[in-house]
Amino acid sequence: MRKLALLLLLTSALLLNACSSGGGSDTPIDTNAHPETWFSTHNTSALADPGYGECRTCHGANLQGSGDAVSCYSCHSYNTAPPFSTHPSNWTDPYINHRAYAGTNGVDSCKACHGSILQGYQVAPSCFSASYNGQSCHAEGPGQAPHPLDGSYLLPSNHGPDAKADLTICQACHGQPGGPGSNPRFNLGIGGDGCEGCHGVDYAHPSTWAGPNPGNVFHYSAGNVQNACSLCHGVNLDGVGGVGVSCLGCHAETANFTLDCTYCHGYPPNGSADFDVPIPVNHSGVPSAPHNVCSWCHGMSQDSTGGGFAPYQNYNLFNYATDTNGDHWDGNINISANWGYNPVNNDCTTSCHGPGPALPNGSGLPIEEGFYSFPTP
Repeated sequence: MRKLALLLLLTSALLLNACSSGGGSDTPIDTNAHPETWFSTHNTSALADPGYGECRTCHGANLQGSGDAVSCYSCHSYNTAPPFSTHPSNWTDPYINHRAYAGTNGVDSCKACHGSILQGYQVAPSCFSASYNGQSCHAEGPGQAPHPLDGSYLLPSNHGPDAKADLTICQACHGQPGGPGSNPRFNLGIGGDGCEGCHGVDYAHPSTWAGPNPGNVFHYSAGNVQNACSLCHGVNLDGVGGVGVSCLGCHAETANFTLDCTYCHGYPPNGSADFDVPIPVNHSGVPSAPHNVCSWCHGMSQDSTGGGFAPYQNYNLFNYATDTNGDHWDGNINISANWGYNPVNNDCTTSCHGPGPALPNGSGLPIEEGFYSFPTP
């Protein structure tokens, strides 16, 4: 009997030694086979034993559990056989890849490591963190997106204004990580292809966003430009290294975004072509003095300092507050009705000095007449 007791004692010592270094801070307590920190550190021991021989001693020959020793697959549910991984083997970045997995399998699949209420456990972070490694997370908990999840948010009128205000908000969940100049793909979630399902690859906004176009789809009121637009248009918004075009075409510079009207219009009325029209309009026959020719006929011109608008009264500029395009970007060519514009002959038949020169509508855009006779103070 004494020999049997001694044998059991030796066996117990061997088993405990397999799960602990003995005498240190990781010594098992009470009747636990592992120390409290084992969840965070057991991977080191497991990796040192490729065959999981010590693990099989307690967790069963197939590692599916034995007695009170749980199955290794209760945590490593992503694996069907050793070797075990923390996350699915096809995950290249847990921050990016966990979203689609959780969306498909539910957040309960995360509880084995992140805790029963997903508040984190040892090295597994809480799912209720505002950020992790500098990346945006779920401050209100997983599944709490900052917008409706019933499909209504897919309507452009619903998600468009939010994306326009700050595209980096969309990037947090639907885009690859990265800052200015990183050209991130927006291909996460929303049916598996993210924003690219509607917007295409490397194109986060409507193709007509530069204008002119009808509707409120103009980029002028985009927010967080230096961080959001620079994602694709280059660190300096000059297109260098970016999949987006340079902003230094329409804009003379990208600090205050002053305009360069000559990028589209050339230098009328000196005879140079309007660059953005299919049929260039020769304005050389229009006298340049004593009045401002552009405003006289079209209601608006570049201001005296350059880079801004000098409209006549009744000419509606873009309204940032209401996000409306105004006359310059609404997809129409504005012609002053004060001078009796004749859309048949393309001239002004009742101007001060008689009929003006015929100017064909080379823009291909509809003519919109208005009364622009009084300069804005």
